[in-house]
Amino acid sequence: MNRYAALGFLGLGLMVSPLFGGIGNSAVPANPKIGIINIEETLSTTPAGKRANDAFEKNRKLKQGQLDKQQEDLKKADADLVKQKAVLKPEVFDAKRQELEKKFVDLQQTYVKLERELAQDRTKLIQDLLKQAEPKIAAIAKAEGVSLILDQSATVWADPAVDLTQKLDAEMK
Repeated sequence: MNRYAALGFLGLGLMVSPLFGGIGNSAVPANPKIGIINIEETLSTTPAGKRANDAFEKNRKLKQGQLDKQQEDLKKADADLVKQKAVLKPEVFDAKRQELEKKFVDLQQTYVKLERELAQDRTKLIQDLLKQAEPKIAAIAKAEGVSLILDQSATVWADPAVDLTQKLDAEMK
């Protein structure tokens, strides 16, 4: 749809909308109040968040250690091959070099796979924390008269007065 048609439909909608003023407004409050939470702060400062973050870090370090060991083994094999170059036939050296290059490509693929797994683990960690926090967030919203709560990462700017993170942090154990 071109831009002019879209603007035309928008204008038509704005002209017609007052005619339907009473329809569908019953569910939306007249002055909706919005709150903000910083889930990353909750993750790093609350006991529940720290436990989850510690488990994630332990898993990350384990995977990083495995990757580092594979990388060290590959470096050692490369150094050994360089030392043996003078005594190996050129075709044997080339074959071993190609084998090392294949292992290097496999290591790079493993690295990408582990990065993807860690990103998924981090996302799951945040989702699990949000599931745990959801009833607490709902209770805070009800107590504060808030209609909508957004994560701070989804906002460009917010008045500090609408930040409910401290109240959520106090509830998370």
